[in-house]
Amino acid sequence: TMISPTNKEVQIGETLKEDEFIGMVRREVMDGFLRDRAVESGCKVINGLFMTMIAPKTKDEAYVLTYNDFGDSADGSARQGVKKTLKVDVVIGA
Repeated sequence: TMISPTNKEVQIGETLKEDEFIGMVRREVMDGFLRDRAVESGCKVINGLFMTMIAPKTKDEAYVLTYNDFGDSADGSARQGVKKTLKVDVVIGA
């Protein structure tokens, strides 16, 4: 049984074949690794809190993300943030 942070229980492993496995990582390590790798590849990191996403209705439209931008305040001094939107072609998330 795996229990999520929201206390939801999921039975894992019951449908796995003998040569299959479930990979698990420590998020506090993996997230930083992925973020650093993205920056090295040219991505811009936004210090913010994701709020909503509007999916495109056609293949030519972009996703519209709404988030609270905390700027460069890594110390948490900008707790409320500034509401912003961003249009993107691809969304990758966990």
